[in-house]
Amino acid sequence: MIQTYLIDDHNAVRESIATMLDASEDIRVVGQAADAETGLREIATLRPDVVLLDLKLPGKGGLAALPEVFAAAPQSRVIVFTMYDNPAFVWETINGGAAGYLLKTASKDEVLRAIRAVARGAGYLQAAVTMPVLKRVAHDARSSGSRRDLTPREREILEALAEGQSNKLIAHQLSLSEETVKSHLRSLYEKLGAADRAHAVSIALRQRLIE
Repeated sequence: MIQTYLIDDHNAVRESIATMLDASEDIRVVGQAADAETGLREIATLRPDVVLLDLKLPGKGGLAALPEVFAAAPQSRVIVFTMYDNPAFVWETINGGAAGYLLKTASKDEVLRAIRAVARGAGYLQAAVTMPVLKRVAHDARSSGSRRDLTPREREILEALAEGQSNKLIAHQLSLSEETVKSHLRSLYEKLGAADRAHAVSIALRQRLIE
């Protein structure tokens, strides 16, 4: 029996998935939570085989919680279950140790296939996100695995992001308009493959673009 744990703040979605999984012969939902903190506490005790983890959660997001899942239950395998098909998210979560990535548009059969595949030690990437990820791999290969160089101004803005400064404050400190700051941010996100401010800072720290 594949013991599965669900972390998703959308109650209707989570409960629907739980009902669907419990109806299968070889999968049993051993617990569920609407936030990462609760889920992490219970996972440490329950030690499920598979964790279905949403990315957008109240408080600690799924991306930040991912390494903590492995710390709490090292043997658990994680499938990211989300509405986001951004290849940057797929890339980050798989690099972070997730064994699978599913969109919430996935069919019942696909969810079951993913859980069974991951439980037996394989990986699972939904077809809808495979091509963007392959394009990302190809892009990184063409770039010799390195990010495009950031301009001095972009590095200044990145440092300010890491300090938690708002666009308005960054604009004031650098004597720029807020629109110019937003333009630099768009360029930063594209170069880093980031989805938002927090994601950009996370990537920059890991790539040691900032200290």
